[in-house]
Amino acid sequence: MTQRSRSLLHSSTRIPSRLAIGIRPVAAAARSARALMLAGATLGLAGALFALPAGAQAITDPPPPAPLQTPQQASESAINKLVDAGNFNAALTKIDEHLKQYPRDAQVRFTRGRVLMEMGRNAEAIDAFTALTQDFPELPEPFNNLAALYAQAGEYDKARAALESAIRNNPNFAVAYANLGDIYAKLAQQAYQKSLKLAPTARVSNREKLLSNMLTPQRAAPVSQTPAPAKASDDAALKNVGKSGN
Repeated sequence: MTQRSRSLLHSSTRIPSRLAIGIRPVAAAARSARALMLAGATLGLAGALFALPAGAQAITDPPPPAPLQTPQQASESAINKLVDAGNFNAALTKIDEHLKQYPRDAQVRFTRGRVLMEMGRNAEAIDAFTALTQDFPELPEPFNNLAALYAQAGEYDKARAALESAIRNNPNFAVAYANLGDIYAKLAQQAYQKSLKLAPTARVSNREKLLSNMLTPQRAAPVSQTPAPAKASDDAALKNVGKSGN
C-alpha cells in the first residue's frame, strides 16, 4: 500500500473526538482489508491486484456493540417509555423517584411538567415550569409551555410575557412566535369587545367577529422537549436531548 493510500484511508475514517465516545476501535484485520480495497479503487486495479483467492471469505466488521447507558440514562429511557405509552401515573411515580437522585436533570423536570399537563393538573404543571424558568432561565421551552397553560386559563398578559421571554432566549423559536401571534390576536379581540361595550360600531364589530372566528379553535401549543443550554455551566447532569417541536 502506498503512503498516499494510507493517508486517504486515515483521513476518510477519522471520527471527530466529540462523536467518538462509545465507538470501539476497528479490528486491525478489518482496517487492513478496507485499506487494500481503497488503495485498489484509487489505482483502478482493485479486481486485478486484490482479488480474494478461491474459497476465501471477505473480512467484515463485527456488528457495533449496543450503546452502554449510565444509570441516569437508563432511568430516563424507562420514563420516556412510560410517557410514550400514555401511562402517566406510573411515569410520574418514576419521575419523582428519578429526581430524588438527580434533582438537576432539566429534561426530566420538563417531562414532569408535560405529564402533569396531560393529566389535567395544570396548577402543578405551572409550578413545575415556573421552577424550571427560575433554575434554568436560559431555556426557552419552559416559558413556552407556561404560556400555553396561562392561555388555557385566560391569563393572556402572563402568556404574552412568557412567550416574549422564550423568544429572547431563542430568537429562532418558531413555535413561540406562532403562539405569540395567537396571544396578540386574543388580546386584540378582548380590546374590540371592550370597545363594543363602550361605543358599538360596525367596523369594530366586524373585526371582533373576524378574530372570534379565527381564534375559536386555537390555543397556544406546548412543546414536548427542552434541550440543554448551549453554554457551558456547572449543571453537568443536563444533556442535549433533541430539538423542540409541537
